[in-house]
This record gives sequence, C-alpha cells and structure tokens, in this order.
Amino acid sequence: MSEATTRFQPIGKKADTRAGSTLLAIAGGTGVPLESICGGAGSCGKCRVRVVEGMDRLTAVTAAEAKVLTATEITSGMRLACQAEVVSEGDIVVTVPEGSLRGHHRLLASGAEPEVALKPALRKIVLRMPPATLMDIRADDDRLLDILNSEAAITASLSHGVHRNMPRALREKSWETTVTLFRGEELIRVDPGDTSGELLGAAADVGTTKIAVYLIDLTSGKTLAHLSEPNPQIPFGEDVMSRITYAASNADGLERLHGAVISTLNQMLRTLCEDASKDLNDVMEVMVVGNTAMHHIFFGIPPEHLAAAPYAPAVRAAISVDPAHIGMEIYPFGKVSSLPNIAGFVGADAVAVLLSSGLHADGGIGMMIDIGTNTEIIVGNKDRLLGCSCASGPAFEGAHIRHGMRASTGAIERVSIESDTLDVRLRTVDDAPPRGICGSGIVDAIAEMLRCGVISSSGKIASGSTSERIRTGEDGRPEFVLATMDDSGGDADVTVTQADVQEIQLAKSAIFTGVSVLVKRLGIDYSGIETIYTAGAFGTYIDASSAIAIGMYPDVPVERIRFIGNAAGSGARMALKSVEARDLADRLSKAVEYVELASEPGFQSEFAKAMFMPHREEDRFPSFRRTKAA
Repeated sequence: MSEATTRFQPIGKKADTRAGSTLLAIAGGTGVPLESICGGAGSCGKCRVRVVEGMDRLTAVTAAEAKVLTATEITSGMRLACQAEVVSEGDIVVTVPEGSLRGHHRLLASGAEPEVALKPALRKIVLRMPPATLMDIRADDDRLLDILNSEAAITASLSHGVHRNMPRALREKSWETTVTLFRGEELIRVDPGDTSGELLGAAADVGTTKIAVYLIDLTSGKTLAHLSEPNPQIPFGEDVMSRITYAASNADGLERLHGAVISTLNQMLRTLCEDASKDLNDVMEVMVVGNTAMHHIFFGIPPEHLAAAPYAPAVRAAISVDPAHIGMEIYPFGKVSSLPNIAGFVGADAVAVLLSSGLHADGGIGMMIDIGTNTEIIVGNKDRLLGCSCASGPAFEGAHIRHGMRASTGAIERVSIESDTLDVRLRTVDDAPPRGICGSGIVDAIAEMLRCGVISSSGKIASGSTSERIRTGEDGRPEFVLATMDDSGGDADVTVTQADVQEIQLAKSAIFTGVSVLVKRLGIDYSGIETIYTAGAFGTYIDASSAIAIGMYPDVPVERIRFIGNAAGSGARMALKSVEARDLADRLSKAVEYVELASEPGFQSEFAKAMFMPHREEDRFPSFRRTKAA
C-alpha cells in the first residue's frame, strides 16, 4: 500500500493516493460527500475543490473544466474533482468548499392517494386438508390443488420452488395450511397453520433523483413505514440520457446501474421491515414505477434504444417477474411487478400519477404535470387524453446553474425582492445559511427579477444599474447577487447569472411548448384548463405564481392549481392494493395519445416564442406581472 496520501481539508479525512483515480473517486472512497450530479462528465461544476499541494501529480486542466471554471478560479488552484486524475503517486492536499458538499436532501415521500377497494393481486386462503393415508396416497401437490379447487373453486398452478417447503408446511399443523395466490392463478407460497392475517407488500417509486419505498399491510391497506433515499445512480449521470449513454458505452454499464438501484432498494426494504418489526421474507410483492429508462434499467432491459428515434420502449405492458430474476431479496417466490409504460419517455410513473390524480375521470379539461429532467404532461379528461415528454433538462435539480444545488441544507428555496431598493429576502432549506439555490428558489428569483425590471422579457439582465446587487461577473456578463459571502459564510457570493437565466428560459420553454402543443391538439385555449395537477417534489415546492410569471405554467387562476405531492408513489400503492387499479392503469396506458413534440409542425417556432418571459404573445398572459401568492 502506498504511503502517499490525499488529504481533504477542512474535513480532516485522508486516503491513499492512487494513480489513475480521480479526486472524486478518492473522495467517495473515504466518505467525503462531494456533490456530483453529472456522473463525472464535468458539466455540472458541483465538485469544485481547491488543490493546495500536489497539482503536478494531477492531469492538466481539461476542456470541460475550462468551460465551467473561470480563469481566476483555475489560477487559484480550483479543479473539478471528477476531472482531476492522479498521474503520479505522492501527497496531495485539497480544500473542499462548503458548497461542494452534499447536505441533507429534502425528499418527498407523501402524496394524495384516493381510496381504492382493497383487492390486492395477492390472496391468502386457509385450507384444512384430509391427511395422506394408505387409502389416499395422492402426492402433496395433487392433494393441495384438488382441495383448493373443491373448496375455493380455484384452478391454480404451483410456482417453481414452492415444492421445497410444501411437505413440511402441510404436516406441521396437522394438515391445516394457508396458501398464497397471485392473481388467483399461481400458488406462490404454502405456510403451516392459519396465517391469513399477515400479508405484506411494498410499493416503490424509482425516480431519476430519488427512490421512495412504502411497506404496506395488505390485509388492512395501511402503510406501515416509508423511506426515501437519493437514487444511487446519480454518480453515473444526472439525467436519464446520461445514464442511457453510460449503459451503452460501458461493457458493464447496465449491470452497474441495475445493481446500484437494486442494492439500495433491498437495503431500504430491510430498514423498513426492521422499523415495522416485520420479516423481509414475508414481503410477497413489490410494485415498482419509474420513467421508461428507470423502468428498463431496473428490470435489466437494455435502454440504449430509448435515446434514438423512434424512441420506442422495449416493454409497454405491465410485467411481473420473480425476485431472483433481478436480485431482489424479498420472499424468493414472490413477485416484482410494474405498471405499464406509455412511450419512450413517458413511463409507468406517469401512469401512476394519472391514476392517483383522478384526471382520467374528470369531466372538465385538466392538466397533469410532473416536472423533472424529463417533464411529463398529460392533458384532457375522461373522454380523451393527450401526453408528451419535454426535455426540460436538469436545471431544476441545480445542474448548469452557477450556484445551483438540490433542495438540501442551505439551498435557497424562496426569494422576494423589493421593487424600489432591490433588497432581497430569502428562505433556505433547514433555515441554514445560504450556500446555493435549488429549483424552486431559482424560479422565484427569476420571477421576482422580472417583476422588478431587473431582467427584461427576453431574459436580459439590466446593465448600468446603480444597485450594488447588479454587477458584472467574471465572464463579463451581468449577474444579480442574492446573498453575499457574509450572508452565507462561504467563499463566494450566491448569484443569478445571465447564463442561469438562459438555462431556466430553455427549461421553461420546453415545458410550455409541450403544454401549448397539447392544448392546441385539443382545440382549446388556456382558460379552458379547469385544474392543473402538479406532481413531484419540484411541483410541490415551487410557487405557482412564480411559475406562471415566467411562463412555465399557463396563465390560469392560481386556485386552479392542485399540488398532489409524490403522486407516482401514491399510484404505485393503489396498484399494489387493487387489481382493479392495475387494470385501469393498463387501460389508461393504452388510452393516452402520445405526441412526439419534435415532429409537430411549428414546434421550433413555438419553442422560440416560449423563450420570452412569460411568452412572446403577452396577450395570452394579461396578468403575468402579478403579486406573488401568499
């Protein structure tokens, strides 16, 4: 083992210096939680460290670093940890800015969940069987299936592997046994005695950014425990496209992505069962939802075809597989199931949101929107549903924003600006000193800057202002100061740059163009949208007035906007508890008319108009300079 070390200050941790490793890899191995949301591509700029000793032992500054870091930062020894690779062993000392460390992520687990009649795919039946005798020497499997048919009028097949435990289970309680059936057709478990009061399942929302898991008592329908964790695939790529690229460009890429999420889900289920004093081996089914790429990776299906036209998914229909098939550690002969997908970029999570929102049953026109790196939008009602996916990018997760970060400790999440003085009032996650800005905060900031005239409708930050908050940044372009170093205690002011404004313009333009195309397809105007269901963490925490002000949401009265939380998780729980909900989900996935935006006539023109704030056609938004909602 080398005696050369890499020290991370002021954290005080050190590790062996290993030639061929990046500083990011060394940091991860020694428990230094550096933020990195681009999978080491060098594009997000979140893993900044300052090298104070041993720069000559690292590779030269890369083109990616030169694009992200300023000349002053590079001169001062700043590097991106994901790009700085060790080329020779020796001592290296780096300092880690506070803003480069991951904080406590605020992850959303709860969501609105309509009640469903409790009718899970799993069913337990207690059987009291005549024992085997010299006069009745039927084999155990024949005896069991015959009694099941005669007493419960069910014709079923035995799942492979159940035979191992069956002889003991039948005889241990004097031929009283409880069988568990899946969809009334497959007998997946035989237990001694009467265990009909115990039936466990789990629902999982495997999102691009986070995983939420719920342990459910299927005899009562109650959630026993729930848990959220960041998606462990984040280091491989910040969005689905980068993960698809990783899977396609590395021989073991799909295996590593699949293994990361399965390992995390297994650990989460173990934790939930321990918290609820339950046995993991008694979890009989896990219902999983996620976007199409996450769905494919979860089930070990190669996802690379999703990245190229015509973007057709490998699987649309709902599927159920044995846990061992994908490495899940629940009851080995149980099931791991999913809701159906709709299209290449509208997946089972969108179906789950549609199911739990109730949009599919509305008489009036509604809109469901789940904002993320890919934003899914479905517009319509009980008579017709249109859906699309918008490549809104990772800006709302903090990527490509100069001081952007996820909604974790110290992230600015609310911004208010005084029109006359440009004084700024902030609210941060956990009320900690501001160290960056998350998605809801950047939307707030830009909406307020627009309202106060700091930026124009074209997104240009005003120059020549006498306010000290508007200044020229190191890139020679104007920026607006939200918090100074004195406010944050960090080593840099938190600002909104001209480039940040443009990133948000691109993201909101993608979303609004999707809305516009679907609304035109339905032949209505925006005033005809009676309800907007906003799902997910970003949709829950964003200020609706700010989203309308910059033209992300259509201009409807704020009271028409309903925040439904983690509706994908809610839909997964509904499907776990009700086969009727599953059947409805299957019908909905077929009913949604998918619209490929890039092939729509006038798409580029609509996108260009939507780049303005709120929109180039301001007569559609007569009240966009409105007072923020309380």
